[in-house]
Amino acid sequence: MKHNLLIFFCITAAALSSIIFWETDYLWLVLAGIALLFMGVTAYGSAQIQVNYFVKSINKGGRVSGRPKAIALTFDDGPDPDSTPRILDTLLENDLKATFFIIGRKAVNHPELLRRIVDEGHTIANHSYSHHYLIALFSTRKLRSDIQQCNEAIRDITGRVPMFFRPPFGVTNPRYAAVLKDLQMQSIGWSLRSMDTRAKNKYQLINTIISKLKPKDIVLLHDHLALTADTLPDIIGHCGEMGIKIEPLPRLIGKEPYEKH
Repeated sequence: MKHNLLIFFCITAAALSSIIFWETDYLWLVLAGIALLFMGVTAYGSAQIQVNYFVKSINKGGRVSGRPKAIALTFDDGPDPDSTPRILDTLLENDLKATFFIIGRKAVNHPELLRRIVDEGHTIANHSYSHHYLIALFSTRKLRSDIQQCNEAIRDITGRVPMFFRPPFGVTNPRYAAVLKDLQMQSIGWSLRSMDTRAKNKYQLINTIISKLKPKDIVLLHDHLALTADTLPDIIGHCGEMGIKIEPLPRLIGKEPYEKH
Protein backbone atom coordinates (compact mmCIF):
# COMPACT_ATOMS: atom_id res chain seq x y z
CA MET A 1 0.00 0.00 0.00
CA LYS A 2 1.34 3.42 -0.95
CA HIS A 3 0.38 4.82 2.45
CA ASN A 4 2.57 2.26 4.23
CA LEU A 5 5.50 3.27 2.03
CA LEU A 6 4.92 6.91 2.96
CA ILE A 7 4.83 6.03 6.67
CA PHE A 8 8.10 4.10 6.34
CA PHE A 9 9.71 6.96 4.41
CA CYS A 10 8.62 9.61 6.92
CA ILE A 11 9.70 7.59 9.95
CA THR A 12 13.08 6.88 8.35
CA ALA A 13 13.49 10.52 7.34
CA ALA A 14 12.56 11.68 10.85
CA ALA A 15 15.04 9.26 12.45
CA LEU A 16 17.89 10.27 10.16
CA SER A 17 17.06 13.95 10.60
CA SER A 18 17.17 13.54 14.36
CA ILE A 19 20.70 12.16 14.07
CA ILE A 20 21.92 14.68 11.52
CA PHE A 21 20.35 17.80 12.97
CA TRP A 22 20.34 16.89 16.67
CA GLU A 23 22.74 19.60 17.72
CA THR A 24 21.43 22.27 15.36
CA ASP A 25 18.56 24.74 15.40
CA TYR A 26 17.04 23.13 12.29
CA LEU A 27 15.76 19.86 13.77
CA TRP A 28 12.23 21.04 14.56
CA LEU A 29 11.93 22.76 11.19
CA VAL A 30 12.95 19.56 9.40
CA LEU A 31 10.56 17.43 11.48
CA ALA A 32 7.75 19.93 10.85
CA GLY A 33 8.48 19.71 7.13
CA ILE A 34 8.28 15.91 7.23
CA ALA A 35 4.97 16.10 9.14
CA LEU A 36 3.54 18.54 6.59
CA LEU A 37 4.67 16.27 3.75
CA PHE A 38 2.96 13.30 5.39
CA MET A 39 -0.31 15.15 5.93
CA GLY A 40 -0.28 16.70 2.46
CA VAL A 41 0.37 13.44 0.60
CA THR A 42 -2.19 11.58 2.74
CA ALA A 43 -4.87 14.19 2.08
CA TYR A 44 -4.15 14.20 -1.65
CA GLY A 45 -4.18 10.42 -1.84
CA SER A 46 -7.46 10.25 0.06
CA ALA A 47 -9.19 12.78 -2.21
CA GLN A 48 -7.84 11.55 -5.56
CA ILE A 49 -9.19 8.09 -6.28
CA GLN A 50 -7.13 7.85 -9.47
CA VAL A 51 -3.79 7.63 -7.62
CA ASN A 52 -4.84 4.36 -5.93
CA TYR A 53 -3.30 5.52 -2.67
CA PHE A 54 -5.41 3.60 -0.16
CA VAL A 55 -7.58 1.49 -2.47
CA LYS A 56 -6.75 -0.11 -5.81
CA SER A 57 -9.49 1.19 -8.09
CA ILE A 58 -10.15 0.59 -11.76
CA ASN A 59 -10.12 4.08 -13.21
CA LYS A 60 -9.85 3.34 -16.91
CA GLY A 61 -10.88 0.64 -19.33
CA GLY A 62 -8.81 -1.77 -21.36
CA ARG A 63 -8.94 -2.51 -25.06
CA VAL A 64 -12.31 -3.83 -26.18
CA SER A 65 -11.86 -6.47 -28.86
CA GLY A 66 -12.72 -5.01 -32.24
CA ARG A 67 -13.46 -1.58 -30.73
CA PRO A 68 -10.25 0.12 -29.60
CA LYS A 69 -11.99 3.52 -29.38
CA ALA A 70 -14.51 2.67 -26.67
CA ILE A 71 -15.64 4.34 -23.44
CA ALA A 72 -18.13 3.58 -20.66
CA LEU A 73 -20.81 5.84 -19.19
CA THR A 74 -21.43 5.63 -15.45
CA PHE A 75 -24.09 7.43 -13.41
CA ASP A 76 -23.92 8.14 -9.68
CA ASP A 77 -26.38 9.14 -6.95
CA GLY A 78 -29.61 7.71 -8.34
CA PRO A 79 -32.15 6.42 -8.82
CA ASP A 80 -34.13 9.61 -9.30
CA PRO A 81 -37.84 9.45 -10.20
CA ASP A 82 -37.57 12.37 -12.63
CA SER A 83 -34.15 12.19 -14.29
CA THR A 84 -33.32 8.47 -14.25
CA PRO A 85 -36.27 7.45 -16.49
CA ARG A 86 -35.31 10.13 -19.01
CA ILE A 87 -31.73 8.86 -19.07
CA LEU A 88 -32.96 5.29 -19.49
CA ASP A 89 -35.21 6.41 -22.36
CA THR A 90 -32.24 8.00 -24.14
CA LEU A 91 -30.06 4.92 -23.65
CA LEU A 92 -32.86 2.67 -24.92
CA GLU A 93 -33.39 4.82 -28.01
CA ASN A 94 -29.69 4.55 -28.83
CA ASP A 95 -29.34 0.88 -27.87
CA LEU A 96 -26.61 1.65 -25.32
CA LYS A 97 -25.79 0.19 -21.92
CA ALA A 98 -24.52 2.11 -18.89
CA THR A 99 -23.66 1.48 -15.25
CA PHE A 100 -25.64 3.01 -12.39
CA PHE A 101 -23.91 3.41 -9.02
CA ILE A 102 -26.99 3.66 -6.88
CA ILE A 103 -27.61 4.90 -3.35
CA GLY A 104 -29.31 2.20 -1.32
CA ARG A 105 -31.84 4.39 0.51
CA LYS A 106 -32.99 5.80 -2.84
CA ALA A 107 -33.26 2.32 -4.29
CA VAL A 108 -35.62 1.29 -1.48
CA ASN A 109 -37.85 4.24 -2.32
CA HIS A 110 -37.83 3.56 -6.07
CA PRO A 111 -37.50 -0.21 -6.59
CA GLU A 112 -39.29 -0.02 -9.95
CA LEU A 113 -36.41 2.01 -11.36
CA LEU A 114 -33.86 -0.60 -10.28
CA ARG A 115 -35.92 -3.30 -11.95
CA ARG A 116 -36.13 -1.25 -15.13
CA ILE A 117 -32.36 -0.66 -15.11
CA VAL A 118 -31.73 -4.41 -14.89
CA ASP A 119 -34.49 -5.36 -17.33
CA GLU A 120 -33.03 -3.04 -19.98
CA GLY A 121 -29.58 -4.61 -19.68
CA HIS A 122 -27.73 -2.01 -17.66
CA THR A 123 -25.42 -2.69 -14.73
CA ILE A 124 -26.27 -1.79 -11.15
CA ALA A 125 -23.42 -1.07 -8.73
CA ASN A 126 -23.05 -0.01 -5.10
CA HIS A 127 -22.57 3.64 -4.12
CA SER A 128 -23.25 3.10 -0.38
CA TYR A 129 -26.59 3.01 1.36
CA SER A 130 -26.52 6.38 3.08
CA HIS A 131 -24.12 8.46 0.95
CA HIS A 132 -23.60 10.39 4.18
CA TYR A 133 -21.38 13.43 3.82
CA LEU A 134 -19.25 12.13 6.68
CA ILE A 135 -19.08 8.54 5.45
CA ALA A 136 -15.29 8.78 5.08
CA LEU A 137 -15.14 9.16 8.87
CA PHE A 138 -17.25 6.06 9.59
CA SER A 139 -15.64 3.31 11.63
CA THR A 140 -14.73 0.13 9.77
CA ARG A 141 -17.73 -1.66 11.28
CA LYS A 142 -20.18 1.12 10.38
CA LEU A 143 -18.77 1.48 6.86
CA ARG A 144 -19.04 -2.26 6.25
CA SER A 145 -22.64 -2.23 7.49
CA ASP A 146 -23.50 0.68 5.18
CA ILE A 147 -22.04 -0.96 2.08
CA GLN A 148 -23.62 -4.32 2.94
CA GLN A 149 -26.99 -2.68 3.50
CA CYS A 150 -26.85 -1.24 -0.01
CA ASN A 151 -25.95 -4.65 -1.45
CA GLU A 152 -28.85 -6.22 0.42
CA ALA A 153 -31.28 -3.59 -0.87
CA ILE A 154 -30.14 -4.22 -4.43
CA ARG A 155 -30.37 -8.00 -3.93
CA ASP A 156 -33.86 -7.82 -2.46
CA ILE A 157 -35.10 -5.75 -5.40
CA THR A 158 -33.23 -7.30 -8.34
CA GLY A 159 -31.94 -10.65 -7.09
CA ARG A 160 -28.37 -9.56 -7.87
CA VAL A 161 -25.49 -8.71 -5.57
CA PRO A 162 -23.12 -6.14 -7.08
CA MET A 163 -19.36 -6.55 -7.05
CA PHE A 164 -18.61 -2.97 -8.16
CA PHE A 165 -18.42 -0.15 -5.62
CA ARG A 166 -17.69 3.54 -6.03
CA PRO A 167 -16.80 5.49 -2.86
CA PRO A 168 -19.04 8.52 -2.29
CA PHE A 169 -17.25 11.72 -3.32
CA GLY A 170 -14.35 9.59 -4.57
CA VAL A 171 -12.74 9.72 -1.11
CA THR A 172 -10.89 6.63 0.15
CA ASN A 173 -9.06 5.62 3.32
CA PRO A 174 -7.62 2.44 4.91
CA ARG A 175 -11.07 1.45 6.22
CA TYR A 176 -12.43 1.29 2.68
CA ALA A 177 -9.52 -0.94 1.71
CA ALA A 178 -10.24 -3.34 4.57
CA VAL A 179 -14.00 -3.47 3.98
CA LEU A 180 -13.81 -3.93 0.20
CA LYS A 181 -11.24 -6.70 0.62
CA ASP A 182 -13.48 -8.42 3.17
CA LEU A 183 -16.53 -8.13 0.90
CA GLN A 184 -14.50 -9.05 -2.20
CA MET A 185 -15.75 -5.97 -4.03
CA GLN A 186 -13.96 -3.95 -6.70
CA SER A 187 -13.59 -0.19 -6.35
CA ILE A 188 -14.41 1.67 -9.57
CA GLY A 189 -13.16 5.19 -10.12
CA TRP A 190 -13.22 7.25 -13.29
CA SER A 191 -10.84 8.84 -15.77
CA LEU A 192 -13.12 11.66 -16.92
CA ARG A 193 -15.18 13.67 -14.48
CA SER A 194 -17.95 15.44 -16.37
CA MET A 195 -18.43 18.12 -13.68
CA ASP A 196 -22.17 17.93 -14.37
CA THR A 197 -22.81 18.86 -10.74
CA ARG A 198 -21.23 22.25 -11.41
CA ALA A 199 -22.10 22.89 -15.06
CA LYS A 200 -24.34 25.90 -15.62
CA ASN A 201 -25.80 24.75 -18.94
CA LYS A 202 -25.70 21.87 -21.41
CA TYR A 203 -23.15 23.56 -23.65
CA GLN A 204 -20.66 23.86 -20.82
CA LEU A 205 -21.22 20.21 -19.90
CA ILE A 206 -20.82 19.03 -23.50
CA ASN A 207 -17.61 21.02 -23.92
CA THR A 208 -16.14 19.65 -20.69
CA ILE A 209 -16.70 16.08 -21.81
CA ILE A 210 -15.92 16.29 -25.50
CA SER A 211 -12.77 18.37 -25.07
CA LYS A 212 -11.26 15.78 -22.71
CA LEU A 213 -12.77 12.52 -23.97
CA LYS A 214 -10.30 9.77 -24.87
CA PRO A 215 -10.63 6.07 -25.71
CA LYS A 216 -10.91 3.78 -22.66
CA ASP A 217 -12.37 6.57 -20.52
CA ILE A 218 -14.74 5.77 -17.68
CA VAL A 219 -17.00 8.84 -17.65
CA LEU A 220 -18.54 10.03 -14.38
CA LEU A 221 -22.06 11.49 -14.64
CA HIS A 222 -25.01 11.81 -12.24
CA ASP A 223 -28.50 10.54 -13.01
CA HIS A 224 -30.23 12.69 -10.37
CA LEU A 225 -29.55 15.85 -12.40
CA ALA A 226 -32.03 17.22 -14.94
CA LEU A 227 -29.15 18.88 -16.81
CA THR A 228 -27.45 15.53 -17.35
CA ALA A 229 -30.66 14.02 -18.67
CA ASP A 230 -31.08 17.01 -21.00
CA THR A 231 -27.52 16.77 -22.31
CA LEU A 232 -27.11 13.00 -22.70
CA PRO A 233 -28.48 12.82 -26.29
CA ASP A 234 -25.93 15.44 -27.37
CA ILE A 235 -23.09 13.63 -25.59
CA ILE A 236 -24.00 10.40 -27.35
CA GLY A 237 -24.23 12.19 -30.67
CA HIS A 238 -20.80 13.78 -30.30
CA CYS A 239 -19.27 10.42 -29.36
CA GLY A 240 -20.67 9.00 -32.58
CA GLU A 241 -19.19 11.85 -34.60
CA MET A 242 -15.80 11.23 -32.98
CA GLY A 243 -15.96 7.52 -33.81
CA ILE A 244 -15.98 6.58 -30.12
CA LYS A 245 -18.19 3.65 -29.14
CA ILE A 246 -20.02 3.46 -25.85
CA GLU A 247 -19.66 0.04 -24.27
CA PRO A 248 -20.92 -1.52 -21.02
CA LEU A 249 -18.47 -0.96 -18.16
CA PRO A 250 -18.05 -4.71 -17.40
CA ARG A 251 -16.94 -5.27 -20.97
CA LEU A 252 -14.62 -2.28 -21.01
CA ILE A 253 -12.78 -3.39 -17.85
CA GLY A 254 -13.17 -7.16 -18.26
CA LYS A 255 -14.83 -7.76 -14.88
CA GLU A 256 -18.02 -9.51 -13.81
CA PRO A 257 -20.44 -7.05 -12.14
CA TYR A 258 -22.35 -9.45 -9.88
CA GLU A 259 -21.72 -12.28 -7.46
CA LYS A 260 -22.12 -15.68 -9.03
CA HIS A 261 -24.93 -17.79 -7.62
